[in-house]
Amino acid sequence: MNAYDQKNSDDYDANTLLLEKALSDIRGNKRLKATVAQLSEMTGIHRNTISNRVWPVQELKQIRDSRKTEEKSRKEQVRLSTANVKNALEAKLSRAQSEVIYWFNEYQDIKRVAEHSDKRLQKMRESRDYYKTLSDTDKRSLSEARQEIEKLRKMLVLEDTRTKQLMH
Repeated sequence: MNAYDQKNSDDYDANTLLLEKALSDIRGNKRLKATVAQLSEMTGIHRNTISNRVWPVQELKQIRDSRKTEEKSRKEQVRLSTANVKNALEAKLSRAQSEVIYWFNEYQDIKRVAEHSDKRLQKMRESRDYYKTLSDTDKRSLSEARQEIEKLRKMLVLEDTRTKQLMH
């Protein structure tokens, strides 16, 4: 019986090494499922034998729990990252909206100034045209008056000449 016990002990130790290596591989590769079936497939040890040992099943549970924790942490980081990106984009949007409002107000102010300037220019043109017409009328009147004065002078000179002739 001693030889049989020795063989069992050797098999037990060899299976322990196989289980430890397979558990290490499962721990390092997330594509491998943390299940008794996966462990059995990797080691060639029957699932009941693995389950009877208890510690490999506990180790598989720790691996699953660790993966769940890592996944939750990763999802939280993604959520936070997404929230940070969202906040950054919202801040950029807010700045862009403020910029658009600023330039829209600037445009409105310039538009009002331009409209006011156009009205002033139109009034100046009307005033210029009015005073030009008035000036032209006054120039014509002045010219007509000068012509009349010139005619009167000529008549006076003629009259003066006639009077002198008559007096002589």
